[in-house]
Amino acid sequence: MNNVTIVVPSYWGRHEDESKSTEKSVFDHPTDLCEEGTLARLLDSLDILDRFQGRIVIIAVANELEIAAEVEEKIDRIIRPYRSRYEITCIGQNTLEKIKAGLASRGVSAEALQMLRLDNYASVRNICSLAGILHGSSCTVFIDDDEVFTDSGFLDKVTRNMGRSLGGDTVQALAGYYLQPDTYLLDETGVPDWRRPFWNNAAAMNEAFSLIIGRGERLKQTPFVFGGNMALALEALKKVPFDPRITRGEDMDFLFNLRINGIKFYLDRELSIKHLPPSSSQPAWKKLREDALRFLYERKKLEDHRELSRRELQPYPGLFLGDDLEQRILETASLLKDDYESKGKMEEVRRCREIISMASNNPFAGFDTRAWMQEITAHWREITFKADGLGVLK
Repeated sequence: MNNVTIVVPSYWGRHEDESKSTEKSVFDHPTDLCEEGTLARLLDSLDILDRFQGRIVIIAVANELEIAAEVEEKIDRIIRPYRSRYEITCIGQNTLEKIKAGLASRGVSAEALQMLRLDNYASVRNICSLAGILHGSSCTVFIDDDEVFTDSGFLDKVTRNMGRSLGGDTVQALAGYYLQPDTYLLDETGVPDWRRPFWNNAAAMNEAFSLIIGRGERLKQTPFVFGGNMALALEALKKVPFDPRITRGEDMDFLFNLRINGIKFYLDRELSIKHLPPSSSQPAWKKLREDALRFLYERKKLEDHRELSRRELQPYPGLFLGDDLEQRILETASLLKDDYESKGKMEEVRRCREIISMASNNPFAGFDTRAWMQEITAHWREITFKADGLGVLK
């Protein structure tokens, strides 16, 4: 078990009143630098794990470049008390620049190194992958800092199943699931009326969760994955990048990318972690816009790659990848617009009209996702070939 690396992205920002930057990376709920956040709670929960002797790498993510050094210093301070018990380190913007310089000295091109960024979810996940690759870890476990371990055998389950032969395939990508906080099912009681007819993603996800998590054999191929509870073999991480064009839903998109490269994600029905996220203040129109962009992009990737099948992605995310996607977006945005109009929120009404226009003018209609994936995969493999075993340069 000592060849396991646990990677944890941790997102931070200044209070809105203190922020001077107009160039921000958009993350759901970055922790204010003046607060302590949830990272220590996660690290405390490591005590429950049986015989853990692997590495822990915290990825320090700032939503403004100007505070990147402060965020790295903050996380270094939080993790300091745990260094007597664990091999734990931090990668923030400063450390990342040193890693990039080290890779450049090994001949990695400037074009490839542009992939190593911390400005959106997919890019952050790539740095998580890179952390495991730098250590040459046979298995890298992705965890988020708003979770806690509750199963003493969590890592035993990961290592026992990673590399296992299953139906002629070798498990290289293993997914667990979230307890939120005590069940894998989402609470549907709060789904607003404007979502229910055409965009009830909670109901679609619960149908998929019941089918994959709730019944059948323990280990099975899955159409969905949780970015904060998954484990990847070294060779899979070296071959396949997260796609930085996807700004949300990077975990599901990564499942697509692996499948394009012949690697299946398997879900373990017994591999759970408790998810305790803070509330999100993101407005409804913005969540809908991000969902619309995400699924329009994923459907284009589905169309461009014969290796992907919508049938294998049912009931979720497949429900939102059909020919009726534009109509679903248009109808849902119209219902939300009417709700805003009834409350006199005219700026939000304007935003909904923009979403309606986007549904009629798909921004990805002419984009070649196959060529794009070939390009970034080549860059990623250029990086990982040189990074394997290099170590984290401090």
